[in-house]
Amino acid sequence: MANNIVKAWDRTAKKYFDEVVSPFAEGVDNPIFWYIGKKIDFSKRKSAIDIGAGIGNLLPFLSKEFKEVVAIDISPKMIEAAKTKTEGLDNISFYVRDATDLAEFYDRFDVAVAVNSILLPNTISIEKMLSEINNVLKEGGIFIGIFPSMDALLYRALLEHEKAVEEGGSEEDALKKAAESIGAENCNFIFGTVKYPDMVQKNYYRFELLYRLWKAGFKNIRLRKVFYPWEVYEEKELMEFKNKPKLWDWFVFAEKTGISITEKQEEKIEIIKEKDKNETD
Repeated sequence: MANNIVKAWDRTAKKYFDEVVSPFAEGVDNPIFWYIGKKIDFSKRKSAIDIGAGIGNLLPFLSKEFKEVVAIDISPKMIEAAKTKTEGLDNISFYVRDATDLAEFYDRFDVAVAVNSILLPNTISIEKMLSEINNVLKEGGIFIGIFPSMDALLYRALLEHEKAVEEGGSEEDALKKAAESIGAENCNFIFGTVKYPDMVQKNYYRFELLYRLWKAGFKNIRLRKVFYPWEVYEEKELMEFKNKPKLWDWFVFAEKTGISITEKQEEKIEIIKEKDKNETD
């Protein structure tokens, strides 16, 4: 499976913007730059790692803001493209690495970034990647991430359903059109995955992200939306919704905590006990 994933991303590296709706595309409302610029104290935080750096879209910005930047990706072709994009920037180091095993980087970075790179469609890999991101951070380090939104996919289906009903279609026909618009037959709505020709990709629900990040050892978790202009999808049908709220990915800003899962669970139990006590008093 790992070899197939590497090959798929190697192919994508050659035609990245033709195949990927990028959060760095023109017109995208992406809070990542504001958060890095306004929420990071660069007098104290000097090192960053870009996990799943892809073709290096964020690396020039990170290179400017941080003294040391490490870029990793599972795809050798992505790393080659990233090196080309950042030629002349001498504070970036590149590694072809699997994000499920980052032991060589433990406790090294002030900031970790992962932009639409935690995509493997199985629980073990997701939890391992989030855990490794936590591990590469120094205590109190910052994680900044972008994750594909499963909620947004359902929102698009809602818009399609609403449109079909407004045009006089039956409820049954409207549901059918909504399902077809998002390729529902290729979606697993329980786990949050979407099947594409080359791979199955993980998307995330809001509640799921909050839970998974908490479980991985993060605190002060803030979720925002990365809004995409309707034009970026290059689908004529979507332009009918240009006056509606836009589709989105999830943006995450979180801090590493030293509290273990067990300690957190005990803390939660105590909170529940206290709540129950207050309600019975």
